Amino acid sequence: MIQAHIPERFLDEARDRQQFVEPELTEADAKRIARTLREGIDHLPDHEYRERLHERLKEFAAAQDVDLPDSDTRSTFWSYRLEDHPDLDLETGESLQSMHMAAAYTEAQNAIVKDTLRYLEGTPGGEALGRLHLWDAAVQDALDLDEKAGLALAYDAWGTLSEKYAAKTENEALFFMAELNPGTVAYQTESRQLRQDGKLDIIQFMYPAPAQKYADLAPETQELLASQAVRAQVHTFAYDEADPKYTPLTKAGHLDLEQLKALPTPEAQRAAVLEVCARVATLDGPARAADVEKLVEEIKVLRPDHEVTLPGAEDRQWAAELRGRDLDAPTTPEPVAVSTHGQYLPGVKVDARTGPAPLEPLAFPAPGTAAVHAHTFLPGVSAQAKSVLAGRTDTPAAAPAAPPAPERSRDTDMGV
Repeated sequence: MIQAHIPERFLDEARDRQQFVEPELTEADAKRIARTLREGIDHLPDHEYRERLHERLKEFAAAQDVDLPDSDTRSTFWSYRLEDHPDLDLETGESLQSMHMAAAYTEAQNAIVKDTLRYLEGTPGGEALGRLHLWDAAVQDALDLDEKAGLALAYDAWGTLSEKYAAKTENEALFFMAELNPGTVAYQTESRQLRQDGKLDIIQFMYPAPAQKYADLAPETQELLASQAVRAQVHTFAYDEADPKYTPLTKAGHLDLEQLKALPTPEAQRAAVLEVCARVATLDGPARAADVEKLVEEIKVLRPDHEVTLPGAEDRQWAAELRGRDLDAPTTPEPVAVSTHGQYLPGVKVDARTGPAPLEPLAFPAPGTAAVHAHTFLPGVSAQAKSVLAGRTDTPAAAPAAPPAPERSRDTDMGV
């Protein structure tokens, strides 16, 4: 993580990249790009034309080369911008787009050892998609798309390439962001792809967690929210279900900080955070079924009177379709909701107040607080898991109001 001083040359390179202005795309170039993309479909009715155009761009993106240049190459991911970073020599109020930070950091490392790192826009596939200038208003106009439709087209195309880029990532995944925002490709596509491929443990955030958001929480909860595993799953932003970027994952991964602060004990706060992680792990699918079991067991011990609710069948179907498989296919059964009030398995009664297995205690620093933590899924806990699965299909209520959209730079808008 970027917790220590970063050489000034990295920041200078990022500043230079951000200040560089590409030559404006000419009208002739925009029409040339659009002519290629419209070929064979421009006679179709508007709705069908737009659908076919989306399909064509997604197919193009999916066919691009984002393979690792070397078996040991690590990957960078980015989202939004870097502002008032406590560990960097930024000027007061200075903002650097994370895209430029990731590129500068990558190229500086590769100058020392070739192919140490990569970033999406620097891959052959990223360069090919970048040459289409899908974020450019002139290209969108030439495609007969208004701003909203043009941005949606670019987002879909870059999202498709990002998904493949994440799927090809095998080593450390460096996330240039402080936290995941549900309206970004980093949350909806890249981190999800890594998690569902069983690669949660390779995600490393390059910026410190936003500690100011957690100031009113118990110290133990603040530490938990700053852990890599939790940051790679949970988001704390309000959202709107009418937003076109809303998905069941948006709802599953939302942690309401005000509700969290209202919980009376560190144990209850921890359980609430773990429940969000369990919901996300459920949508991630079979690769994370064991994580769901471990998380639910710990929640059951921390809050024996609390009823854990995981995503229902409809949301799990959505997630399964993203993974490209059918729920009826013969695979490892996915976990569904678990009630700590009732039965865990048909015909088996469990006393939720005692739990199904002995657990190793872990004392919290605060005096007088009870502490029982199980399993190694998150930092500071030790493992002793037993399977716990059963059925409900309730889903948690969604929070209102979407966060404001970030400012745009001249980048490929991957983080937006």
